[in-house]
Amino acid sequence: MKQRILILILMVSSVRLWSQDTDHNPCATSGDYPEWLAAFLANPDRPKSRSGGDIVYLPMTVHSVGKTDGTGHYPKLRIFESLCRLNEDFAPYNIQFYLKGDINIINRDIYYEHDDFGEGSRMMRTYKKPLTINTFITSEAPSNACGYWHQSEDAIVVIKNCMGGSGHTWTHEVGHWLSLPHTFSGWEGKTYDATAETPLYHSISGRDTNFVENALGKNCTKAGDRFCDTPADYLSLGWSCNGSFQSLQVQKDPFGIDFRSDGSNFMSYSIDACQSKFSDDQNEAMHAYINQSKGNYISKDIPIGKVSPDPMTFVQPEENGLVNYQGINLQWNHLPNATHYLVNISKFSFFVTIDYEFIVKGNVINIGDLPVDKKWYWRVKPYNPYDLCQGFTEAGAFTTYDITAVDEINENNHLEIYPTLIQNSQSAINIDFDFSDLLNVQIDVFSSTGQMLKRQTFANPGRSLQQLEISGLTSGIYLLKISTERGNLVKRITIQ
Repeated sequence: MKQRILILILMVSSVRLWSQDTDHNPCATSGDYPEWLAAFLANPDRPKSRSGGDIVYLPMTVHSVGKTDGTGHYPKLRIFESLCRLNEDFAPYNIQFYLKGDINIINRDIYYEHDDFGEGSRMMRTYKKPLTINTFITSEAPSNACGYWHQSEDAIVVIKNCMGGSGHTWTHEVGHWLSLPHTFSGWEGKTYDATAETPLYHSISGRDTNFVENALGKNCTKAGDRFCDTPADYLSLGWSCNGSFQSLQVQKDPFGIDFRSDGSNFMSYSIDACQSKFSDDQNEAMHAYINQSKGNYISKDIPIGKVSPDPMTFVQPEENGLVNYQGINLQWNHLPNATHYLVNISKFSFFVTIDYEFIVKGNVINIGDLPVDKKWYWRVKPYNPYDLCQGFTEAGAFTTYDITAVDEINENNHLEIYPTLIQNSQSAINIDFDFSDLLNVQIDVFSSTGQMLKRQTFANPGRSLQQLEISGLTSGIYLLKISTERGNLVKRITIQ
């Protein structure tokens, strides 16, 4: 029995599952070695640029690409979660990204499912903003890839299926934007063949030779990604890792030395579950690139502090209140350091689907009309451009109604309520039932703000005159919701 448990533990620790869509290739970024990085690493007198104590803040503009009919967009909540993951990945290197401006909405089928770089280039050229990292979220990308960095347009694409709070595709593509090549540089478009002899080099162009990095790293300054603290890597297809975050596949260098690739590096093609870091030399290169080539991107503003963790309360509507289905207003208390709020509305209390989604700059929104006679749940997430990681409020709930002039539940069941204009001294009103069916009736009394005040039930009233108690109600307008298993009505009464 102990032996079986040990085998199971070894199996679990040696194989890690994809957290992104395995139907897509990891990246379609060009394998051309970055010119800036080649010159930087070739300079023996380059200053050391590793991050100090100050955090560098870089602007990020997000373009959400949907279909021409406006459908297909990646949910805003998932965008925020992905940006939080991006910042978590870069936090150890004192690089952070803030959301610049509103999420840009693009509705074009040709860009939503673009499958060649020409279409991607046109999309970027048309919509990208200056002095910011432009990321386009689409449904598909060229080469069936999760994403790519377009070198000439200097913009990024990440597809929806490879976004998410547990993925690192965005981190990988931003690494390209910050000058980093793949750890397996030179093997792009090639598949390592363990049965074939590993060559000394990939190609020769004049005096330049594209060497294959050896396992001992003796040619690390001129082979592979040219970072000596990233081990040799020949794997250009998505791969899983063992419990030590190394490739399951053993590779053999040109001198016959066996090795495994490091799957913990964000610039490899290991699966998301394996990745967790950049190397020190990669970190140095990223900061040098920012300082030397992207210095005008760095925010000079003092970042807004984190959104207050204080609990948020709803102002209107009342919890479980009754709300007219037209021109619905939602309001909540403002939290310090929150500049925006994400509002979700769903038919489900656990928000398995989001029916409506809004971004609000204040703490109140008119959401317009909702379908009548349904219970809706809503929640609010506070954020600012530098802090998108705060959670949602607890869900609130309300039910929509429409005041009707008819007095019938259906053709067999009628009722009349009178009087509807009532003196403050009255303690009850009349309900004249004319029901052919045996139905239990529940009548809820709501204030004009949607707060339920009273409830009274009538068991199978049939054809009878009953009274609804209203004692204790002050002057004002009230709503009566009459509920049966065959249908509902909402009527209005006024107490003078």
